[in-house]
Amino acid sequence: MELRARPARDLQSVTSEIGGSRRAMNLLKYLCLNCHENQWRTYSTFWQCENCGQQYPCVKGVPRLYRESHVGAKDKALRDFFYNGLLGRYYQHIMPFLALPVRPAYKKGWLVYTLIVASLLTLIGYVVYLLVGLARGTHALSVLDIITVLIVLTVGYFFARHRYLLYLLVLAVPVKISLLFTKFRPRATFAELHANLIAQLSQRKERLQVLDISTGTCNSLFRHGWMKLDADYTGLDLSETMLLQGLDFMTAERVPMDFVLGDAVELPFSSETFDVVLNYGALNGYSDAAQALAEMARVAKPGGLVLVLDEQLYDEASAVERLYFRRVLSSHNVHHRCPVELLPPELARAEVHQVYHFYYLCLGYKQ
Repeated sequence: MELRARPARDLQSVTSEIGGSRRAMNLLKYLCLNCHENQWRTYSTFWQCENCGQQYPCVKGVPRLYRESHVGAKDKALRDFFYNGLLGRYYQHIMPFLALPVRPAYKKGWLVYTLIVASLLTLIGYVVYLLVGLARGTHALSVLDIITVLIVLTVGYFFARHRYLLYLLVLAVPVKISLLFTKFRPRATFAELHANLIAQLSQRKERLQVLDISTGTCNSLFRHGWMKLDADYTGLDLSETMLLQGLDFMTAERVPMDFVLGDAVELPFSSETFDVVLNYGALNGYSDAAQALAEMARVAKPGGLVLVLDEQLYDEASAVERLYFRRVLSSHNVHHRCPVELLPPELARAEVHQVYHFYYLCLGYKQ
């Protein structure tokens, strides 16, 4: 998204360009976090609140509308270590791999898994052979041996920092076998629930406003039917690495969309702005999920849809499935199930559906 300079007094909209499509972006939906006003002077390198003078830098035209000092410690750690780190850079490859045991017909993933495990076992076997040979005096240390040992140490250090990947390698096959004998059947599937929601929203005559919180690569927003709506889309994420992937993806797909770097527990939006508020795969990891839910309810219009999807273990899970869930899928979460006790009063009637073995879908309409 490229934001171009505009006259200071034009407070209603600003020209934005994404995917080759120029359109007017409504600035009134954005709030200054310092004074909570929505009067903006915008440029490609920064936004400035005309009421209090607070400036917010931009990254590739995307405003950074959050206060670093207000970001929770857990949220910072996840952002800096994961989403701005290894996981963020290779998100499209790592995330499907983490769900390897539960993804049907994921042949490519299992091929990669087999190659990784075979390589690791080969390295470990060679090191054992080397140590035994050195201990018995039947093997002389070579340059290749030293290089191999350094590789093993590097791999060991990597898995020490990313233990969830090590657990995945150990548990993937046992979990896959365990799931073959499961009796879990959702009352309503993920696809069915989404299809019903999209059908209902498609009957609305007015143009809808859709917010995707922790939008990341925009994969969930794009692939779960939301593009069928007559809507304006806004995506928010705390991770620069993730959000810019989403921007590039939507640009390639030629989908006009507004992007903002922001904190889910302090949304930089006016109250009652959005008809649909989405949060896929992020709520359980927030340091303050209660505040995040309250913010989702605040920015939703009366009668607006609020939808959350995240990790939750089904009741009949086996011991190995529970270990996989806690050590891999939900290893970095604060909550390991839908935090229904934290729902604000406006979402008290929300429904929770166990749509997969390890995932729930919580949806409700703001009262």
